[in-house]
Amino acid sequence: MLRQLTALALLITCAHTSAQDAAEPKPDAKAQLEAAQKLVKQVSPGVFDLNGIQITAATRELRIPCSILHQKLPIEYALCHETGEKVHETVLETKVRPIQIQLALLLANYQPGTLGILEKLDPKAERPYNAKDTAPKTPGANRIAIHVEWKDGDKIKNVPLSDFIQNIEKRQTPDDLDTWIFNGSIIDETGFAAEQTGSIISTYVDRAAIINSAAKGNERDDLWISMPANIPAEETKVTLIITPAK
Repeated sequence: MLRQLTALALLITCAHTSAQDAAEPKPDAKAQLEAAQKLVKQVSPGVFDLNGIQITAATRELRIPCSILHQKLPIEYALCHETGEKVHETVLETKVRPIQIQLALLLANYQPGTLGILEKLDPKAERPYNAKDTAPKTPGANRIAIHVEWKDGDKIKNVPLSDFIQNIEKRQTPDDLDTWIFNGSIIDETGFAAEQTGSIISTYVDRAAIINSAAKGNERDDLWISMPANIPAEETKVTLIITPAK
């Protein structure tokens, strides 16, 4: 797994930027990646740690430490960095830097690609971005499942991330939010965009975010609100779990 670092470094710095709405990467984007790489440590056979992210090679499972920031609010994001621009519109926050999360996804052999984000866009609706969608080298390698796990008394609860989200018009969890798209954040004139904005998992289409929802209506920023009844108390420590989509 660690042998993949050099190749993945090239992927993260140039993946999709030439074909998408991004400018030449700033030199510090490479430095940020190199710093993240140095944090990868093997903790047991086939299991690696990247600043608190646990990566299991055999299952491709990522476990990311997070906490509940808001129970009840309109949302555009499911997860942001704790210093991100959109922390007032997210359910979860994390201390783990976005560039480290993207590197962990690459190390687990997920491949970035925007294909799938707009597959349910109404043909009459305006595209949230103009660039042509890109596909991962391996079909489906950008499609992931996301769960949230936490301790409730003596019990361990584990639910799909979608259980924390509802459609404001239907007042129910969207039935098409079981699969998320690892599109990979763009590199623009500011560098690695997610590192600047703190945007990690978006319910409303955001190319700066690392992961986007593929649910119908994701082009709207007024459609998504949290599902308070399903969300543990604010400040509860939780684990975000990423696995391959079925």
